[in-house]
Amino acid sequence: MTAASTALPIKQVALTFLLLSALKYLLIPTYRSTDFDVHRNWLAITHHLPISDWYFDDVDGGTVHTLDYPPLFAFFESFLSNNYITKALLRSGWLDERCLELLPDVNNEPSDNCIKFHRCTVILSDIVLFIGAYLASTSIGNVLRDNNRPHKLTFLLIVTNPGLIMLDHVHFQYNGMMLGILLCSIACMIRGTNHTMENDKTDQLGEEKSETKTCQSHQLWELGGAATFAALLAMKHLYLTLAPLYLFYLLRHHCFSVKKEISYKNYNNRKEKHQGEMKFCFSWKRFGILAVVTLVCFVGPFIPFLMQSNPIGQLEQMLKRLFPFGRGLVHDYWAANVWALYLFASRVATVAFRRAPIPDDIRSLVQPFIPFPEPTPGLVAIILLLGLVPTMTYAWKVGTSSLKRWWQLN
Repeated sequence: MTAASTALPIKQVALTFLLLSALKYLLIPTYRSTDFDVHRNWLAITHHLPISDWYFDDVDGGTVHTLDYPPLFAFFESFLSNNYITKALLRSGWLDERCLELLPDVNNEPSDNCIKFHRCTVILSDIVLFIGAYLASTSIGNVLRDNNRPHKLTFLLIVTNPGLIMLDHVHFQYNGMMLGILLCSIACMIRGTNHTMENDKTDQLGEEKSETKTCQSHQLWELGGAATFAALLAMKHLYLTLAPLYLFYLLRHHCFSVKKEISYKNYNNRKEKHQGEMKFCFSWKRFGILAVVTLVCFVGPFIPFLMQSNPIGQLEQMLKRLFPFGRGLVHDYWAANVWALYLFASRVATVAFRRAPIPDDIRSLVQPFIPFPEPTPGLVAIILLLGLVPTMTYAWKVGTSSLKRWWQLN
């Protein structure tokens, strides 16, 4: 089965997008969270203020909806607020100027057309989700050459995910677009791995050319996956927890090559090829190219801010916004993570400690630990990295096994 036969029909993909977009449009009048006000304020910031003020502005202390996403997402908001269509809607009067004004939180109620405009930007941004889902599912189809049904189901399950639809088109977020970028990166990684499995049975000279071409192809796919993921990090730093997996997998699978010791021996006046032991060799050239591509895609969006009059101040302010440790372990009571459970247990223990008939000597010993001490950001980071050790180890092993299969096939 060829790669073309495993591809999803473009017409079906387009029809699915139109049908789901119609459904999402019907959700425009539904409930919206304060995240709508957050993104509306980001549109206003990038529409009215120079780049140097984007990460400093808080409407003179009148809003808590300050810009706290990485620079590439800020440029995305700037594109939404300053493109030709937005300006045409403002000139025609359909979109009111107030929609893009810097407003305090006590007086920021949007108009109906402002809500429609903002909701439609999320609907259109889902094009990226469809592209990512298409590329990733098609890449899976290329791997599963004997059955082209699972990857079609994968595509539909991604784009029709009810949780994602409610989160983006009711609550209000752009997570579909972010997921689409991640899926594009994953598609590149799958294609890079798949290309190392290809093996053309030709004569010796043709085999060497095919092997070289295959290696170059898989390296380019993996560089594309790394570049896409780096761009994703420059849009939303929440995906930083996936970075160690990419690092260990690419370090093993991309930066190492497998060398085969081949010898030819004469048996009955006929040469026979014998393969020796497999050797892993680290390539500084591949590592350097990978590092440059990744850094350019990640650091690039930061450069306009570092070119301002106070680059150090810009960088410090950005870090404060991106990592607001002053908020505590959780952003609010609804934040769903393990530290929310930790704080819940702390409150339960505090109530129990106050009401339980505990002897004074024991109470004096326990008192310093009730409520539970709040871990420092450094300690939390260490715990997070320790928790990622099994997945990083597994990523390394996957890269190793892929290289071994390539060695066996070639």
